[in-house]
Amino acid sequence: MIEKQRNREKYTFANINLLGKCNANCYFCLGKDIDELLSLQNQTQIHFREWKNFERFLNVCKENDIKKLYITGQNTDALVYKYFEELVEYLKTKGFLVGIRTNGYLAEQKLNLINKCNDEIGYSIHSLDPEKNYKIMGHRDFPNWEYIIPNTKPVTRVAIVVNRYNIDEFFDLVKYISKFDNVSYIQARRISTDTRYEEMEEDIKLYEELYNKVKNEFPKLRDFYSAEIFEIYGKEVCFWRTVQTTVNSINYFTDGTLSEEYFVVEGYLKNMNK
Repeated sequence: MIEKQRNREKYTFANINLLGKCNANCYFCLGKDIDELLSLQNQTQIHFREWKNFERFLNVCKENDIKKLYITGQNTDALVYKYFEELVEYLKTKGFLVGIRTNGYLAEQKLNLINKCNDEIGYSIHSLDPEKNYKIMGHRDFPNWEYIIPNTKPVTRVAIVVNRYNIDEFFDLVKYISKFDNVSYIQARRISTDTRYEEMEEDIKLYEELYNKVKNEFPKLRDFYSAEIFEIYGKEVCFWRTVQTTVNSINYFTDGTLSEEYFVVEGYLKNMNK
């Protein structure tokens, strides 16, 4: 197991981690590390003004000169949130840049809401094969990427979580994503876990094998917070290992837990019920 990089740089962003029932079932979801705790929570239908410690979180962001906020889900998807549009507008009035991380399954019907964000939009594409995608996400169908991505107006990033089911498909995925001009870069993510390392060991090993292949065959462009960026099919592809990068963030969970630690599960467990 690789030791976590704890020598972090100053905070550059913060996450709003929604807790609730998801519209996908990704086997590698970090929320499943502590599912027995998170499954008890569901704030997706609760107005954000009723979230505990939310204003305190925003003040902590201001105190740390954090301007970028990303709406994401710890065990759900950001677009499931009932008051998503109102939340985005509220955060913008507070002077924040607002982005989103989403699996895209609600993106087509909520594209007008996504385009109200004024910072990076993060989509996830893990497979283009129905059976592989079912094993990864619990879905045989796909979001309509051919419509969604070209019609997303803010800067767009696409993440691929490299795993045992899509490892042979990786370069095909990169080639497919690369055709979209408004995708600024692709993030090849290594599975992250705090409590299920043995379950995910195969995926992590395959990731490192892929990385070594890319390192030997494709030009490296630069480093980004200790993550290496390569050019593949004309796109920048960033190999992102959460445990090793030096970027830093604050994490707010919609049950009121506020963590000033980058590592999500660890920070939640240390700060829950405070």
